Amino acid sequence: MRRVLIWAFPTIVFALAFVLTLGMTNAYAESVWNWWYTLLLPGMLAITCYLSIMQEKKTRYYNLMTLSTSKRKLMMGKIIYLGCVILVSNMIIFVGASLGGFLLSTCVPLGGAAITILALTISQLWEIPLLLFLSERFGMIVELLICLFLSVGGVIIAPTGKWYFFVSAIPMRILCPLLHILPNGIRAEDGNPLLDVGVVLPGICLSIIWFILATILFLNWFDKREGK
Repeated sequence: MRRVLIWAFPTIVFALAFVLTLGMTNAYAESVWNWWYTLLLPGMLAITCYLSIMQEKKTRYYNLMTLSTSKRKLMMGKIIYLGCVILVSNMIIFVGASLGGFLLSTCVPLGGAAITILALTISQLWEIPLLLFLSERFGMIVELLICLFLSVGGVIIAPTGKWYFFVSAIPMRILCPLLHILPNGIRAEDGNPLLDVGVVLPGICLSIIWFILATILFLNWFDKREGK
């Protein structure tokens, strides 16, 4: 089921963008990327994390409790796997958006879109331990609601000067100069201050820090939870 989602969500984005931009120029690839990183990617990740946790809970964490490898390492392996899910999905989006943009016209730079594969993957890793925790502690409904709140908050805060304080705004901000798309989906015109590429490296570094912090907190919490 989780493997199906890797293809299903990008396919939904491709179909949605095609319908919404039908007859428009320089809009298809822009729409694909915007819908993907603002809504569909976080949604896919939330569902995948929930299914991953449910798989373990059905067996009462039998695999984690019986194998000789430490629970922290096994859970870290799950986080790495989910990171690979993000990477593969981003690659699918890149191929589909680039091909569609080539056929239908686009203003998204091909080089910037290629860099986006890694930039978006790295800047979204922080969400994995958070969503695993929410799935385990509160269930899917709460997890999805919080995920939606973070996504909407990111769209609102990303264009402001406070984007680096709000973790979900970081990927939306650093993708502006790479894709030439604003967080609201509108094309960024030349001269727009949001096209400053100087935010990309600091944003990626901040995302890595957030990811490390969230992972440490989650693994420590999981250890204590399983020890009870």
